[in-house]
Amino acid sequence: MDHLAAFERDGYLVVDIFSPDEVAELKKLLSGLIDPPASGHPRLYVHAASEKPLPRLDPYNPYAVWKIVNTPLAGDAWYALIQDARILDVVGELIGPDINFHMGFARLRPTGLRAEEGWHRDLETDRHTLPELVTALIYLDDMDAESGATLVCPGSHRHDRPAPEEGEARPVRARPGSVLFLHCLTLHRASGNMTERHRSILINEYKSARTVEVTPNDAAFADLPLRRGGRNLSAL
Repeated sequence: MDHLAAFERDGYLVVDIFSPDEVAELKKLLSGLIDPPASGHPRLYVHAASEKPLPRLDPYNPYAVWKIVNTPLAGDAWYALIQDARILDVVGELIGPDINFHMGFARLRPTGLRAEEGWHRDLETDRHTLPELVTALIYLDDMDAESGATLVCPGSHRHDRPAPEEGEARPVRARPGSVLFLHCLTLHRASGNMTERHRSILINEYKSARTVEVTPNDAAFADLPLRRGGRNLSAL
């Protein structure tokens, strides 16, 4: 598959990367952070809607955790995830062989969660000198229009309209283990989970080594060099 051609045309790309066994292990790791909400690291922020378990929710996420910030600080496995060679290979095709880390977090979709975030481009908040950032969204559950899928506007990275025109928005349908690679100028937004089951997305953002952030960033491992010349730095 020509990843770059599809990415340049649409502003996003979906690739099946993680196996069912790997997804199960990632869900186990995530469960350790949300049930109960983790509090062991002062910069690992776990946002939950309830201080007590809610019996009517999916038992996987009984506290209705909806966001976790700085996931690479949660342990060695989380740190290793930002360096996954299969993800970095695709990122390298899209923005070049010299890759830095930007930030890592998780977006969770408890049953009935209302998606308040409107249409936006990541570069509007994560301002950089060049639009050379890619977000990798790792889906741990089936995603469709009813279950909290990411909504995208294909081709919107090539224009400056603030919102999609009628009929342009498209839900990203993905299976567990799929990864959505999203251009930093692509219009997108979250949607609500209308199912009875919890949905989870792990999100890591990457940038080219030559783009420099012009807004303050205190995210864990921000600007960490990961690859140079297409090779992991540990292998140089």
